[in-house]
Amino acid sequence: MRLLFNTIMLEVNRWTKDKILTHPLGELLPALKKANFTALEIWQYHISRLTDNELAALKDQLDALGFQNVALGAYPLLHLEGTQGQEAAAELERLVRYAAILGTTTFKIFPGRLASADADDSAWQRSLQRLRDLAARLADNNMDLTLETHGNTLCDTEASTNRMLAELADISNLGLCFQPYTDQDTEATLAFFSTLAPAIRHIHLQNRTMSDNACSRLADGDWYNCARLLQAAKASGFDGLLSLEFTAGLFPLEGAVFAPQTVIDNALQDAEFVRQHWST
Repeated sequence: MRLLFNTIMLEVNRWTKDKILTHPLGELLPALKKANFTALEIWQYHISRLTDNELAALKDQLDALGFQNVALGAYPLLHLEGTQGQEAAAELERLVRYAAILGTTTFKIFPGRLASADADDSAWQRSLQRLRDLAARLADNNMDLTLETHGNTLCDTEASTNRMLAELADISNLGLCFQPYTDQDTEATLAFFSTLAPAIRHIHLQNRTMSDNACSRLADGDWYNCARLLQAAKASGFDGLLSLEFTAGLFPLEGAVFAPQTVIDNALQDAEFVRQHWST
């Protein structure tokens, strides 16, 4: 397996509408380097607004510091028609080009931003064709495509995820990014993983405290037993990407300023937790 640090953790505006960065990614790299987090899953919004020259400068900085941009996380709209669909396709193509420049090997996406229950057959067919086109474009650049199991996407239930896999079964560079759901307990999480295991190439790791739904360190949450998920993944033969997605400290206490270093320090504890349970 390969352990990644997901840069979404380092932006306090990650879930706001505009996602305005408080810290450019380049400012955060020295602290990540010091913590030995040099294999990254880069969040779309850390690069999507960069100019070509700014991206080239970031690539130079990543290379100089010895980073590897293993994965890029993106959130495309796949079901739109007409002008909106063309604009969404152009934005996605730009991200693919940027990912190739950065040397990305896994392009992780939300499989659309439309819940499967709200998608009629025409929306499904448009989405499937765009995924086929995307996978082919990525294959030209030696990248895999992973579809994240997530709410309000076309992979938001076991049934819809299995439909997606069946429809795209002939695409060799396509797999899943497994993301447990917030309404699942440990047994449901493990059962969901077991069903999808043959297609899983990438896992997002996070945990939460159920009392307040706040992100926590992996060992501290009671959303699900992360140690058991890691053990199940290893037992299944999984040898893909484990991405530290969220941890404690994502939001500052009232009156305090967001501290990326606190997040990095918590992620270091999570990395040790992962290594400990992967080796047992």
